[in-house]
Amino acid sequence: MYSKILISGLAMVLSSGVLYAGTPSGFDLESNMVELNRHMLDLQAAFIRGDKGKALQAVSALGAESSKLLADETVMKKMLPKGKEHMVRVAITSARMIEEDAEIMKNSMDNTRRETAQEAYLGIQRACMRCHNLVRDW
Repeated sequence: MYSKILISGLAMVLSSGVLYAGTPSGFDLESNMVELNRHMLDLQAAFIRGDKGKALQAVSALGAESSKLLADETVMKKMLPKGKEHMVRVAITSARMIEEDAEIMKNSMDNTRRETAQEAYLGIQRACMRCHNLVRDW
């Protein structure tokens, strides 16, 4: 089921021609969003299957992908939707929240702190929605 959702999402992105625009910095916001989404789907699937190893892989990849958003504020500003460039700090703060919650998850996925890891996962979702609501008007 998750593979169907992922394939559908990737097909939409590929057909719209928005995947990796080849910016001079090598960073493309749309590609980054697709990757963040893929890692979230992988993480959710790992939770459902109870696969701690896959969950740790997914959350590590999620944290690394989120770090790309923090690399260059000037580049990020240029990647934001037209008229939303002034919201760059909101986007960067959201990326930092994702990175921090990913780290909390990695450090909390034992049996005694599972609830902490689950709360951090929800924190990641909130950070994503916060940015989309404020910066992307979604």
